[in-house]
Amino acid sequence: MTTVAEYIGDFLREKADKRVSNWFLMSSLMPTLGIISIYLTLVYVILPAYMKNRKPFQLTKIIKAYNLFQITSCSIIIYWMATSGWVQGDYSLGCQPIDYSNNPKALYLLQGFHWTYFLKMTELIETIFFILRKKNNQVTKLHVYHHASSMTLAWIGCKFIGGGMSCVPVLLNSFIHILMYTYYYLAALGPSWQKRLAPWKPRLTIAQMVQFTLLIIHSMAVFSPNCAGPRPFILLYLPNVVIIYKMFYDFYKASYHAKKTAQKVK
Repeated sequence: MTTVAEYIGDFLREKADKRVSNWFLMSSLMPTLGIISIYLTLVYVILPAYMKNRKPFQLTKIIKAYNLFQITSCSIIIYWMATSGWVQGDYSLGCQPIDYSNNPKALYLLQGFHWTYFLKMTELIETIFFILRKKNNQVTKLHVYHHASSMTLAWIGCKFIGGGMSCVPVLLNSFIHILMYTYYYLAALGPSWQKRLAPWKPRLTIAQMVQFTLLIIHSMAVFSPNCAGPRPFILLYLPNVVIIYKMFYDFYKASYHAKKTAQKVK
């Protein structure tokens, strides 16, 4: 009798994109899970113990360079996706089937998903910066879950659904990250910039929630009877988007709405 695990394994092997089977870190999910395990161990065990009796590191120059790297990388990803058919009008923003052929344009787009996966891996470094600077209040459950789940979903995106309507989440997320890392870069310029940027901090969280709302709406297209989109993977992806939205909403309510209420009471 076929077990549930065997059934799931067979299903995933059948649905896997054969074009990426020999690509770096794409043959199995295990290396990704291993990297995330190392990340969690560093974040929750090794680095807090290492920093316990040490002064915070001054990493301003490194953080500026890191933020510029993220801004540039996200801009390249947007250009990569947009020039793979979206700008030319070959793709629609609604239900867009995935081209699993070896067409050069389809392969070029798929490579964009592969690089997006590596970009999500580099985003894990942000948490390490927080701990080395003793900004442990920023290492929230939301922050850690968001980074770990984003990297996992980026691997799934490249392994199974690299192309078609899966481009929209990558485009939206890259745009939001350009805004976010631009904010971080400017904030690293000093207290005067931090003061100017203060009104924009809650707006960034709102922008994140708008992004997740748009992604949920966009995902609904796959349930149209005439849509040949990746329905099983959307069913896996949607709960994560809802969870992330709820976590961002709770963060916004606790960080900004509560402060406004307290100020009104005063």
